[in-house]
This record gives sequence, C-alpha cells and structure tokens, in this order.
Amino acid sequence: MDIYWIADNKKCGPATVPDVLSLVQMGDLTPDTRGWHAGCEQWMPLRELPALADFLQEKPADEPEPLPDVPADTEETPAGVPEDAVRVYLPSPAARLLARLVDMALYMALVYGVMYVRQIPFDAVLLPSSPLVWVAFVALESILVAYLGTTPGKAMLGIHVRSVNSGPMTLGRAFSRACLVFIGGMGMMVSLLPLFMMGYSWWMLRSRGISLWDARCATLPLMLKPLALGRQILAVCVIFACFHLSSLCLQPWLPAMIENVEQQSPEAGQWMRQLLPQEPEK
Repeated sequence: MDIYWIADNKKCGPATVPDVLSLVQMGDLTPDTRGWHAGCEQWMPLRELPALADFLQEKPADEPEPLPDVPADTEETPAGVPEDAVRVYLPSPAARLLARLVDMALYMALVYGVMYVRQIPFDAVLLPSSPLVWVAFVALESILVAYLGTTPGKAMLGIHVRSVNSGPMTLGRAFSRACLVFIGGMGMMVSLLPLFMMGYSWWMLRSRGISLWDARCATLPLMLKPLALGRQILAVCVIFACFHLSSLCLQPWLPAMIENVEQQSPEAGQWMRQLLPQEPEK
C-alpha cells in the first residue's frame, strides 16, 4: 500500500508502510504528520491512518502506565511524539544479523549432531556450503514465523516479525519471506556469495531502514523494548558454542573431506591434511 504525507507544505511519497514506520522511528516523520493512502477521505495524522493505526495509535485512556517491560524513564520521548504513544523499536541491522547467525548456528548444530549420532557417511552435498542442506532451514523458519512470529535467534533478542496491514502472517507469506532471506540475505550459502549478500543487506538496512524481503512481503521485525546487552552476550555465546559443536560433529568426515578437496585442488588438500592429527612414529 502506498502512503503519502505532507512535509514542509509539500506532498511526499509514495512509500510503503514499513518505510514510513522506519521514517517515524528515525525521527524524520512524527505520528502527527499528515498523511493519506487509498481509502481515506481526507488527510489525517499518520497515527490515524488505518494502515498505521496498529503501530502508531495512542494507548487507551484506561492504561496510563507504560507497556510491560518498557521502562518509562529509559529514553526521552522524541520531539512531536505524545508521551502516551505506544512505542515500538526497530531492531538495528547488527541485532538482525546476530539473530540470523544464532538461527544458522543452532540449525547447523542440530543437523550435524543428528548426522554424527546416526553415523551418516560423508557426502559433499551434506557440507554447509551446499544449498540442499539449508532447504529444511527455510521450511523451519517459515513455520516458526507463521505460527509464532519469531525464531529462536529472534526470540533470544526480543524480535518478532509482524505483517503490516495486509492480513495475518500466513504460512505462504512466511515461506516467501524465508525464501527471499535465503536468496537475498544468505546468498543460498554458495561459496563467498553469503558474505556479499549479507553486506548488501546490511547496506540496505542502514540506508533505507528496511530489507528487501520485508518490503516485498509487507512484514516488519519489531521489538517492544530496547535490546539489552545481556541478550547480545548470550547470543554470541550460543553462536560460538553451536559452531564448536558442529565442528566436533564433522571431525569423522575430515579425512574424506580432505580427499574431496584434493581432487579439486591438490595444494589446498595438502594444506588441510596438515590439520589432521599426526600418528606417532613406531
């Protein structure tokens, strides 16, 4: 849905709902800025627009206290925002990346832990660099976001994904979002492409305040309170613990992995072979 607004006596827009919420969060607009979208009979404050009411509406008069777990004195209310306005927070790009890494680390620990227990033999298509390994990851994220609104990594950092004025968060929408994340945010885990796509997504979030997948699927990650340092430390510890567990589970595959690498690059294979524990001379 396209939204227009008045700034400096000029008509601005159009912009999507997530984009407008990002502008409000960054202070470029306020909930009292006059706006309009299709279906409205006249210009009205953004907080009163049907598309934004769920995010910018004022609290009912019979709820004078701040939202639970949101300290009233932690931050000053931005200029132009009433003291009794409901406040939500957009997670920073760093918080979103950290949540993504937690989800990926947990998934890898689960997958390779199961393979280790079942003693599945080495196969190149089962390596973390194979897109096939991550098919179940996309499916799991779709189900969790559709029915819980979050994933383990997001929940650890207090992030929840909501649909924006386009009906409930259906499984189809969650699946579309997860596929776009896998392609545009994770680079399908092919070679060095994930680093490039994560960097591009980081730049897009910093410049626009919204990712490609959220803009396409009309979704938005939100937090009800600022991110605490303790949550960030916990997330980092979980990432390191899961990656360490995954590496231990991959140890039985190491000789076969080196042989596979040697077939493609003998020099790289020889370098990797040095990582194997040396047998004592008799």
